[in-house]
Amino acid sequence: MAKKDAKALYKAGEKRWGTDEKTFIRVFCERSAAHLTAVDSAYHGMYGKCLKKAIKKKTSGHFQHALKTILQCSENPAKHFAKLLRKAMKGWGTNDSALIRVIVTRTEIDMQYIKAEYRKEYKKTLNDAVNSGTSGHYRTFLLALLSPNQ
Repeated sequence: MAKKDAKALYKAGEKRWGTDEKTFIRVFCERSAAHLTAVDSAYHGMYGKCLKKAIKKKTSGHFQHALKTILQCSENPAKHFAKLLRKAMKGWGTNDSALIRVIVTRTEIDMQYIKAEYRKEYKKTLNDAVNSGTSGHYRTFLLALLSPNQ
């Protein structure tokens, strides 16, 4: 099934002039995360490049961003959310909406994996990053959600 979907995506994208977005929508919306990972692997094996590169080449804008996000989440959700958290706290100011959304929605699901990935990628604990990027009761609230440092 993964090879069949990889072939369908190739035909809908790189093999043709233009892009058959309906095929991308069908595959990316109707398949599980594990299946999309298998499709990416099959695509690479069959066509010598990863699906992410094909998406970059054949789509654009919000549609491209949505497809890449689904693919990233299927491959390694913890890495994806660690990257979002880093982006939310990087530079001057904090994107508080993004920071709150990720921490609140992932706390009881996979935050321990996100914290480990954050530390691995950025050589700093997520708790330390939140501590330095926030203040007051807001900081206390977020750190309580994150629980003790890992």
